[in-house]
Amino acid sequence: MLYTADGEPTYIGRSDTDIRRRLLRHCTDRHGDYFTYDVHPSSVSAYDVECALFHILTPQVSNRIHPRRPDFHPTPCAFCLPEQRDARWPRLRM
Repeated sequence: MLYTADGEPTYIGRSDTDIRRRLLRHCTDRHGDYFTYDVHPSSVSAYDVECALFHILTPQVSNRIHPRRPDFHPTPCAFCLPEQRDARWPRLRM
């Protein structure tokens, strides 16, 4: 998560492969003054936490697009309302 100098979260993201590259890509356009990160045992676990933070902190953060599921992860976001799930994942209607 990127934060402003005042300690306000400004961006939520994850990297399934290279956090350094991801941070360098976002350091200029997201205006984060510092960051924190968590290490997760799998990309699915990281996705679940990213989704939870996205739903909790929107619209406070600059993220406008829902986090992308990891490759080969068929389960929709556990935090989306059913109508949001249908709109995001039409193949996986519940």
